[in-house]
Amino acid sequence: MSGPGDRSSPASVTASPKALRIRLIYNPRAARRRQRRFAGVLKRLRDAGHNVEILTTEKAGDAGSHVRSAAPGKVDLIAIAGGDGTMNDALQGIGPTTPPIGLIPLGTANVLAHELGIGTRPGRIVETLVSGRTQAIRPGEVAGHRFMMMAGVGLDAQVVACVPRALKSRLGKSAYLLEVVRTLWRWRGADLRLRVNGETIAAGTAIFCRGKRYGGRFMLAPHADLFSPSLQLVRFPQGRALSVFLRFLMIPSGQIVRLGLAEERPVESLEILSPEGEPIQADGDIVAHAPANIRLCDQTVHFRVPSDRL
Repeated sequence: MSGPGDRSSPASVTASPKALRIRLIYNPRAARRRQRRFAGVLKRLRDAGHNVEILTTEKAGDAGSHVRSAAPGKVDLIAIAGGDGTMNDALQGIGPTTPPIGLIPLGTANVLAHELGIGTRPGRIVETLVSGRTQAIRPGEVAGHRFMMMAGVGLDAQVVACVPRALKSRLGKSAYLLEVVRTLWRWRGADLRLRVNGETIAAGTAIFCRGKRYGGRFMLAPHADLFSPSLQLVRFPQGRALSVFLRFLMIPSGQIVRLGLAEERPVESLEILSPEGEPIQADGDIVAHAPANIRLCDQTVHFRVPSDRL
């Protein structure tokens, strides 16, 4: 990570083709349904002569610990093999001397990998890890917990709060669909109060975006940009649970903001005021409860991105 600054036109560095010392942090639970992809990536890396050290995760916090323990000067690249939750866990351990971070997407949605244009083909994943450019991104932060893609409060956080990790690992996106149906039966909507840039506003559900995408490849916040120093708020109006859910069903169209079903606006400072105790999700895991502040981190994380990404 490096110090703060204007990242609207971030400098990038192209990776060296030399043999790399790679610390690969592997989440076997996330990879359960993606073994062939992981095996393909690992084989390509080793066949190319790269030194790959594999460290597995067994519980929450392990990925961050493995990142934190990477000795400066002895690791060239940290590769995160898992989903968005694994990456979020690793993010908590990143410090000023952490090597560049690369992604091996094996999770349910892989939102960050899609946002960066990495995709899921083993060949492109390896090409990005070995020969991609290194670019700086400022994460978001909610109640001191960093996030890369989004944080949310309202319907989506209620769903995340009720999906067991084991079920998500076994069923993937289907686990969320099942829980959405269950949540709609018992949820009576949220009466959220937010303080945005000094103004107090109401919302039914609110999602705070660093990137454009949500739930995989779906476009939610068209004006968001991971490489710009800003957050975008996508605000859904108050209403009954079914009304909010029907708006969520339009997210895959990529037109929800254009159609006026949700409002998008840039935010500099934001506070979730109430209801007290309302769960807040970040990158697909519950990390805090209202009241809480959301902002951009002062430091940056260096990611390996495809060399052809504009």
